[in-house]
Amino acid sequence: MPPDEGPMYVEAKAVDGAGNARVTTTAHTFLVADGRAPKAGWSLGDPRGSAAASGIGETPDALPGRGVTFGSEGPLGPTDVAASFDGSADAYLESAQPAVDTSGTFTVSAWVNLPERPKDDLTLVSQDGTGQPGFDLGYDVDTESWTFRVPVTDMETMGTWKVSGASAVPGSWTHLIGVYDSHTGMLSLFVNGDLIEDDVQARRTVWKADGPVQIGRKMAPDGYTANLKGALADVKLYDRVIPEAEGEDLGGVSATQLGYWALDEAAGADSPDVGTGRPLKLANGALIYRQDDSCDPGLDPTCVPASPPLWGDGHLALDGAGGHASREAGLLAPEDSFTVTARARLASSGGADQTVFALLGASGSAVDVTYSATADRWQVTTTDKDGGSVTSTASAPGVLPSTGGDGDHLALVYSAVFGDVALYVNGTLALKVPWDNAWDFTTTSLQVGRTQKGTATAKPFAGALDEVRVFRGALDAALIPTVAGLPAGSNVEDTVT
Repeated sequence: MPPDEGPMYVEAKAVDGAGNARVTTTAHTFLVADGRAPKAGWSLGDPRGSAAASGIGETPDALPGRGVTFGSEGPLGPTDVAASFDGSADAYLESAQPAVDTSGTFTVSAWVNLPERPKDDLTLVSQDGTGQPGFDLGYDVDTESWTFRVPVTDMETMGTWKVSGASAVPGSWTHLIGVYDSHTGMLSLFVNGDLIEDDVQARRTVWKADGPVQIGRKMAPDGYTANLKGALADVKLYDRVIPEAEGEDLGGVSATQLGYWALDEAAGADSPDVGTGRPLKLANGALIYRQDDSCDPGLDPTCVPASPPLWGDGHLALDGAGGHASREAGLLAPEDSFTVTARARLASSGGADQTVFALLGASGSAVDVTYSATADRWQVTTTDKDGGSVTSTASAPGVLPSTGGDGDHLALVYSAVFGDVALYVNGTLALKVPWDNAWDFTTTSLQVGRTQKGTATAKPFAGALDEVRVFRGALDAALIPTVAGLPAGSNVEDTVT
């Protein structure tokens, strides 16, 4: 199956029985169009007070129970709309007819936002059979993960074929795609556009469910169950496979820039946010370096021009004696994904360990990005909770930290959904490690140029730091190089989608 839309080609070469290959290769170019539109879909963007969820195209409307409210904020922000489900037995939408043949190839997708970590199974979308649903896309409390499952038969006691993966993050929009490919017989699950590669399973029995689509609940022999408590948007069902490239497009989560400090200027002890956010506070001798343009070798051959800033019109200059910049707590969500980026240039390698940035709690640091003098590498250190123990310390192999030029662009990406943290150096993935933590990130402050040990500054940075950005959400790997090369002062939200 073609992996994506666009022009493709096939090359062929003739080889005879003696193994002699024809010199000339024959090529054939062809065009792969977009996949077929959904067989059924509901945007769930209906205005508050609507009597039904309007179907997309020829899809019939879905009628709500009393536990459904239209007009909630959707996955794309205040201008987007979703439907809210209160978790009661009346929290559902029901269509008038089936949408897909569950014995053949099909795909189901939806956006979901849960207010809390579920204590029971939840269903986002299902399609009725006689005694069991033909499929169930939702949350499985036993594995504490998102799940796409298909019952073995239309009977209760025969079990299910299922694929599971990734965690539910309360208060964060998550996109799910469940796929059954009848040609390969395999079930797969995408979470936020990423295929759960370690859990692609075979479906070994096939049967057809002919009942209506249920949104927010699933059928059981004694009635409906697994009613959803949360918000839902953009439910779609396809009679085809969603390949990996299309899954990334459908489920890629937009990152929201929460703060950007170009570090080009200072007003007293503050270096302002390029947007409307709070400034970074400069302390202990930290200062903004700007190039002195008074030297003109054409007029004075003895003068030596000052060196240019690290990036843009200025940078944060630190001498390794404790100077730093900070932004108080309250920037991040309690447990959602985030990305922090900065550009760093060491004054010299070796010597002592030095911190580029850290997220600091009341009694310890959640995560530090540092220069390790022993390893002569950039390093990431994580802890499990405030005041807890170190869970991992990992160095970026093969990347020598820079002491000249534009320095190194460092991007720390935490995925709460997949429970890992990654470090990108100059746009390239350098390391990725698991991070199982119980941090409330709303309590962490952003420290630039230091971490802390007790109340004392630890691992102070010596050199230049610049272009500090914080995002809500895990930036996609393909976007990290774009962010690394953004001109100083540019609006990243015009570029990152």
